[in-house]
Amino acid sequence: MLSDDDIQAQVLAVFRAEQAEHRQTIIDILLDLERTPDHPRRRDLVDHLFRAAHSLKGGARAAGVKSVEQIAHHIEHIFAALRQNQLTLTADICDVIYQALDVIGALMEQAVPGQIDDQDALDDLLAHLMAIGQNMRDGDATSLSPSSFTPEDHTRQSAPSLAAETSVRVDVAVLDNLMSEMGELLTSTLRTRQLARDLQELARLPERWQRAWRRTAPFLRHGSSLHANGQLIPQSQQQIVIDMLRQANDVISALGTRLSQLAYQARDNHDLLADISTRMQAQVQRTRMSPLSRIVGSLRLHVRDLARSAGKEVTFVVEDSGAEADRQVLDQVYEICLHLLRNAVDHGIEPPEVRKARGKPPTGLIRLTANASSDRLNLVISDDGAGIDREDIKRHALQLGLLSQHDSEHADDAMVLDLIFTPGFSTKSHVSELSGRGVGLDVVRTTVERMGGSVTVMSVPGQGTTFTLALPLTLMRTRGLLMYVNNQVFALPVDSLRRVVQVNRTQLHTLEGRPVVLVDGRPLQLISMARLIGFSSETVIDFPGPKPALLIGSNERQIACIVDSIGEEIDLVVHRLPPPLQRVRFVSGAAILADGSVAPILDAVDLLRAALTVEHAVMLPTANPTPAHSPTILVVDDSITTRTLEKNILEAAGYRVVLATDGQEALERLHNLQNQGGCQLVLSDIDMPRLNGFDLTRQIRTDPAFRHLPVVLVTSLDSPADRERGLAAGADAYIVKRAFDQQALLETIARLL
Repeated sequence: MLSDDDIQAQVLAVFRAEQAEHRQTIIDILLDLERTPDHPRRRDLVDHLFRAAHSLKGGARAAGVKSVEQIAHHIEHIFAALRQNQLTLTADICDVIYQALDVIGALMEQAVPGQIDDQDALDDLLAHLMAIGQNMRDGDATSLSPSSFTPEDHTRQSAPSLAAETSVRVDVAVLDNLMSEMGELLTSTLRTRQLARDLQELARLPERWQRAWRRTAPFLRHGSSLHANGQLIPQSQQQIVIDMLRQANDVISALGTRLSQLAYQARDNHDLLADISTRMQAQVQRTRMSPLSRIVGSLRLHVRDLARSAGKEVTFVVEDSGAEADRQVLDQVYEICLHLLRNAVDHGIEPPEVRKARGKPPTGLIRLTANASSDRLNLVISDDGAGIDREDIKRHALQLGLLSQHDSEHADDAMVLDLIFTPGFSTKSHVSELSGRGVGLDVVRTTVERMGGSVTVMSVPGQGTTFTLALPLTLMRTRGLLMYVNNQVFALPVDSLRRVVQVNRTQLHTLEGRPVVLVDGRPLQLISMARLIGFSSETVIDFPGPKPALLIGSNERQIACIVDSIGEEIDLVVHRLPPPLQRVRFVSGAAILADGSVAPILDAVDLLRAALTVEHAVMLPTANPTPAHSPTILVVDDSITTRTLEKNILEAAGYRVVLATDGQEALERLHNLQNQGGCQLVLSDIDMPRLNGFDLTRQIRTDPAFRHLPVVLVTSLDSPADRERGLAAGADAYIVKRAFDQQALLETIARLL
C-alpha cells in the first residue's frame, strides 16, 4: 500500500506537467485578446481563461504548493473581474500576469517546488495582482518591478516548459531508456544480418568440394588407379579409399545443404527481426514526438515582449501545419527560433514612423511556417522589414578583415549573405538589449549543422528577409558513411557530406600557401583527416597515389579531407556520449557496428573550424596523370558508396568520370558535357529518385544528340522481367550488383567504347 508521502509525490509529479499546460493556455489566450480586443469569441476566451486559472489554483492546492495556489487565486480573481466587465485588459496588466506566470514556472522548477526564497518579493507580486483584481488605478497595476523570481531579461531566455516536463503518459526518463534499449536492439539486428552473411559465405565452401568431386567421380566409377605421393595404392586398399571419399562427399554434401538451410533461416530471421525492431523503434520514437505548437505560445510571447521593448508594432503569424519533432530536436528548435525572431524584430522590422514613410503599414509582419516531410522538419521564418544591406555587410567585413578589397568588389550575393553567419559579425554600431552582440547567427548555423541540418538566407532590400531551415525530426538515428583513418573506423553523417572524390596529382594546387584540390573547377582546401583530428603531427601530406577525399561543409564553407579508405553507407543508431564526455572535440556521438566495434561519429562543424587553423603542405608524387583525351563516363547512382566504388574502378582504369545522383541530374550533366568533349558512356543505377534508370535510358534514346550513346545499367533488380524492361528501354548492357565483377564491368565498357 502506498504511503501518504508516496501519494503526495505522485500528485506533485502530475501537477508539474498540468501547471505548464494551464500557464501556456493562459498565455496563448491573453496574446489573442491583446492583439484583437474585439475578438468575436471574446466571451468564450475569457471564460476559458477563468477556468484555466481556477484549475491551476485547484491543482496547486491538491499538490500542496501554497505559494503557487496564492498566485493562481489572484490571477483567477482578475479574470473573474474581466468576465464581469469590471476590468479593461491592457498591455500593462498583461505584463503583470505574464510575470506572475513566470514566477509560478520558477517556483515549480525548484528542487522543492514552491519554496520561497524572498517572501517580500512574493508579497509585492501578490499585492499588485490584488490591486488589479480590485480595479484600482492603472498606475497601481503597472508599478511592478521584476522580482527575484523572474529573469531580469524580459526576452525570457529560458526554454518553454517542454524541457521541464517529466511526464507524458509515462516518465520522460523511461522513454529515453526505452529508446536507448531500442538502439541496442537495432544494433543486434545489424549483427544478425552479419551472421546471415557469414553463414551464406560458409554455405559456399562445400561447393568447392562438389566441383572437385564432379571432376574426380567419373574416374572412380571407371576403376582408374589411385596414387598417393607418386606411389600406386594397392588394389586391396583402393576400394577402401573410394568408399571413404564417397562417404566424405555425402557428409560434405549434407553439410552444405544444412549450411544453406541455416543461412536461409538466418536471413529470414534477420528480415523478421529488422521489420519488428524498425516498427518498434518508430512507435517508441512516436511517443517522444511533440507538436511544434508546444513552443509556439512561448515564442509569441517573446515576440510581443521584444516588440514592446523596441517600440515597434509587430504581428507574429504561425502556420505549423501540425508539424511534430522529437522533444530533443524541439528544445533546440526553440533556441534557434528565438535567435531568428529576436534578429527579425531588432534588425528587420522598422519603427512605425519609418514604415509609414516608406509606404508600408505601421505594423510589421513576422511569419513562421513549418511542415514535416519524410524525416525532415522544414522551417521558414520571414519578415517584411528593411532587408539586409549588402554594402553595409561588405564595409564591416572589410573592417574585420573577412574580405579583401578584390573579393568585396567581386563577391556575389551568396558569399555576402553568408558573412552574417561568421562568429562575431554584426553591423550594429551599438549593443542593444535585444541583439547586436554578434553571437546570434553564428550560434544558429552551428546548432543547425551539428543537428545535421542546413540554414539558408534570402533578402530583398526594403522588402524583408527569409531564413529557411531543414532539420532532422530525430537525433537518435542518422545515415552515415564509414571511413578508415590510421586503421580505425569512424562514421560521418551523410547529411554533412557533399561528395566523395578520388584525389590524384592532376587535381592538386597551391592557393595562398595552402593546398587545394579542384572539384568541378572550384578550389577546396585539402587536408589530411589524420592530421586534422590529431592522429598525426606530420605537416606534410604523404601522397603516394590516388586517395579518397570527403567533401565536408555547405555553401561557401567546404573542405576536402583525405582518408585512408571508405566503407559502406549504413543506418546508424546514435549513442550520445555519457558524462563527463558530453562535449568531446570532433565527436558528436558513437555507433555500435555489426561486428560489435564502436565507431565515433565525427562532428562536421568541429572539422570545418579546425581546418581553418591547421597548416600543412603537400608532397606531390611522380605519377602519370590520366590522359587528357580519356573517354568520359557518366556514373549515375543515388548511393554515395556505389558512386565512389564505380568511380574508383573507372578512374584506375584510365577513364574520366563525372557523377550524378539521379536521372534528372544525369540529363543536365549530359547537356553540360557537350561543350567539354562530350560523354562517351552512361553507367546508371535503376532505382533512383526523381528519374529512374529506365526512364533515363528512354530519354537518352529519344534525344537526337544522345541516341547512340552507350548505356549500361548496374542494378540489384535481377528478375528476367527487369532485364527485359532495361533492354527494351534501350540499354546496351545490364549488370546485376549481386553478381558484380570489376573485370566484367571493364570488359563490358571496353566492348561498347
